[in-house]
Amino acid sequence: MPILRRLYTLARRVRRIVAPRRTDTLTEVSLSQTILGSERLVAVDVGAAHGLLPHWQYLPHVAAVYQIEPRAQACKELEAINAAAGYGGRCSIVAAGLSGSGGERTLYVSNAPTGSSLFEIDPAVSRDCAAYVDPRYLYPIVPTQIQTSSLATVMDRHDEARIDMIKLDIQGAELEVMQGLDGPRLDAMLGIEIEVGLHDLYPKDAGFHAANEYFEAHGFELFDVRVARVHLPHQGDHEHFQRKVFSTYGNSPTVSARIWEFDALYFRKRSKLLESANAGALRRMIVVYCTYNFFAEAFDLVGQAEQRQLFSESEAAVLKQAIVDLHYVKHYRPWLSDTPMMRFLRRQAYVWAPRSAPRWCQYMYQGYPNG
Repeated sequence: MPILRRLYTLARRVRRIVAPRRTDTLTEVSLSQTILGSERLVAVDVGAAHGLLPHWQYLPHVAAVYQIEPRAQACKELEAINAAAGYGGRCSIVAAGLSGSGGERTLYVSNAPTGSSLFEIDPAVSRDCAAYVDPRYLYPIVPTQIQTSSLATVMDRHDEARIDMIKLDIQGAELEVMQGLDGPRLDAMLGIEIEVGLHDLYPKDAGFHAANEYFEAHGFELFDVRVARVHLPHQGDHEHFQRKVFSTYGNSPTVSARIWEFDALYFRKRSKLLESANAGALRRMIVVYCTYNFFAEAFDLVGQAEQRQLFSESEAAVLKQAIVDLHYVKHYRPWLSDTPMMRFLRRQAYVWAPRSAPRWCQYMYQGYPNG
């Protein structure tokens, strides 16, 4: 009997790890809608070629999504991508070039269209970064005259008085486009994801320091960066040194790559959100947090809003449970469980992992974030 009892207890523990009880009807979309309530979320993707990024792919089901691209071909491709994803008419594709103040501008169209920029790119004038550029990606560059609009003008055309979250990936012109947004819309914005180059191919006033100063001045705080790195090429081959010299594969973590650019994520300062006492904005902010997996911040924001009586006790309870369930629906994996068995297996994995396996720190062995 003791053996059977132990086996039964073990079976129950395994079941909790592999298939814990949760309501089958819970979905990422329905939970996000529960959090939003009657609020309408507006998301804008500037430089939307090749479709929505993975963390944005559920947004068309819960938000009004605008995808802005200057190239007609890219817009046609977006239509096909959206249809295949089952978005139907939930995404509004906007064929428009953006700039700070609108008007005619020169678009320097690169060989790979996604490298096109409002800024003239000339690696020959770069003393330090030119060696890292793949000429096949850029050349030939064809200067093309286009008509541009400010972001405020585009949103006016679509009768959108507010943008809640925005992603910009437009090869150096991100800050200029954001500066073309009117004050009320900028003040109401909750989240910004912006690509920032860390090389000298774009003007200095389009770089990180200028962008960070601008966003901080408008009530945002930097929350995260996602780094893109590039290996030093040899005769255009970015894998030459790894493969030919050090006998590793091209993306081996044992040969470091220099930082090239990163996506910077900014959120509206929560102190300003709470001071505004706008419960609707708080609900939208919770969904923005959860889009980027900042579940702890979302949960805590509800608690702070409840203390200020912006949410009733019952509303706060529903929101908190929805946040917990949303995290589970999006991310539950048995090996992430906080159980003795999983803790043991994770420790063993770190023991046997290559010392440079965590690419977060790249050149030293350190887990993320406090390992």
